[in-house]
Order: sequence, then C-alpha cells, then structure tokens
Amino acid sequence: MILQLDIGNSAVKWRLRQGGSNIEQGSFEPGSPLPELQQPPEAVWVASVAEPQQEQVLAQQLRKHWAAEPWFARSVASACGVTNSYSEPARMGVDRWLAMIAGYQLAAGAVCVVDAGSALTIDFVDASGNHRGGYIVPGMAMMERALLGETARVRFGDAPRDLIEPGRSTEAAVFNGLQLAQVGAVTAALQRYGEGAELVFCGGNGEILQQLLAMGGSYRPELVLDGLELLAAELSPAGVASA
Repeated sequence: MILQLDIGNSAVKWRLRQGGSNIEQGSFEPGSPLPELQQPPEAVWVASVAEPQQEQVLAQQLRKHWAAEPWFARSVASACGVTNSYSEPARMGVDRWLAMIAGYQLAAGAVCVVDAGSALTIDFVDASGNHRGGYIVPGMAMMERALLGETARVRFGDAPRDLIEPGRSTEAAVFNGLQLAQVGAVTAALQRYGEGAELVFCGGNGEILQQLLAMGGSYRPELVLDGLELLAAELSPAGVASA
C-alpha cells in the first residue's frame, strides 16, 4: 500500500492506495499529526509546496511513524508526455506540474487545468503535451484577507459564497465580487488561449468555479495526487512500490 500526500499551503490531502483504489483518504492542517492508518504503508509519495525545512521535518516524522523513506516529487523538464515551459523547470510549483500531467492524460489532448485553491492557477497544455504557460492569481481566501487588511469599514458576515450576481449587501457584494474576479480571470484566459482545450478543475473552490463558469469540463479533487501517481509510475524511484 502506498500513502500519497498532497501538501498545500492551507491543507494536506492524503490517500492510501492499493491496486489503483483508495483504501482510506482524508485531509488535515499542515503541522498537525499524521493520520492514523489501519495498516502501515509500504512507501510514501509526497507532492509538497512547503519550504525545504518543513519537508525535512515531515520526512523525519514519516521515518519515525512508519519507518518509511518518503519520495518527494519534483518538477522536471519533461515527464508523462508533458513538456515544462519553464527555463528552470524546478522552479515550477510541483502541484501545478502534477495537475497538468494528470489533466493532460485525462483529456487525452489539449487541456486547461484550473486549480482554485489558496491561489488560482490556470495552465494550458496543447495537444502535443507542450505547456504553453499559465497564470497565477490570488485565490478567494487571499483576496478576502486583502480586503479585510486594506479597508476599515468592510467587514464580512454570513452570505452565500457561490453567486456572481450583483450583491445587495456589503457581504454579498464582497463574496460575489470575489467569485466574479475568479470567473473573469478564467474566462479571459480561455477566450485568448483556450480554443479546443478541455477544462479540468481542482482545488477547494474548483467545483463552485466550474459551476459558475458553466462551460463544462470536469472537477477532479484528487488531480494532484493522480499526477503524483503517474509520475511515480514513470520514474519508478528506488524503493518505491507500485500503487
């Protein structure tokens, strides 16, 4: 069994895999204790956007908890049919890289991968697997914090967070405006560069964003972990068993 971890800025998603199926899965906040599993994993694969020092701490925890040596995925120049557009491939966030790998395989052709998490990322991969570039935009929570920090009288109460119609209260105007900004960013990018590309969404706000855009596509909450599995299968790192 393989434990797969997707360590983001605000949450850690995990799943325990065997034979291509999830045995257990869940999420926890960064810095929280590791999940208690019914059976110890044979290997641990990690997709992490954390700082190197945090990765070192995690590796020590994994060794102590399960006597497992983790394998950390990294962004590279080319893998799984996708070619990285960065002149320094390692500088691309591994979550974006893995989501593109999984999205490209899922679409079996040109794809636009929209990851609506702490940040909103929009990446285009053409039918030949070439990454055409992407965008990084502040996510919903980040924009909320910016509004709170830079305005004295805008304070948020309870309001639906899945609408883009003009708001009739400060709360509704804020939340609907934030969603409108997310929708607008994706719409503008697609109009210019998304012709023929299949849409694939992931991230905590991905499903709502997909619904608000109303342009089809699919929502895949485990897209980064799917890419992690594909990359591990291709690279076959030493000591890493197959999922």
